[in-house]
Amino acid sequence: MSGEKIVKESKMVMTVSLIVGLALLAVGLVSRQWDIPLLSDNQALFALSLLPLSMAFVSFLKVSRIKNSPQKMRSILIKESDERLVALSNEADAKTFKILQGALFLAYFGYTFIFPQEVFESVGWWILLVLLLGSMLLQGIFRHRIGKSNSNGETISE
Repeated sequence: MSGEKIVKESKMVMTVSLIVGLALLAVGLVSRQWDIPLLSDNQALFALSLLPLSMAFVSFLKVSRIKNSPQKMRSILIKESDERLVALSNEADAKTFKILQGALFLAYFGYTFIFPQEVFESVGWWILLVLLLGSMLLQGIFRHRIGKSNSNGETISE
């Protein structure tokens, strides 16, 4: 991955994050000003806007540092482009996903055994069930897709 590609990707993340963050902030301000009850507390929209706005800010800092002093950012460019380091990062992401999937599995069973009277009636139980089944299904779908692309001689990023 070249420096230009990293800059382009960071600009895309910055733009999308900024648009989403500003949209959430605008909806929060409008709903608060006109007392439109979108959520039980419209401050949740302000809180939701913080994450994308923070991501946009970090991407902006990254792009500006790359453009202003590319030699100082060389280690970051190498980290994001070296295949061995990318493979290690992907392995860490996979292990993190497995741990989170296991925690979700334990939370689902714990909720089921601790509150058996709420099993089919509680929204929380259904959310845990959908997230658990979705994570298992998506894992199989992605594994199949990656295996299929590797058998065709394509790379994963294509």
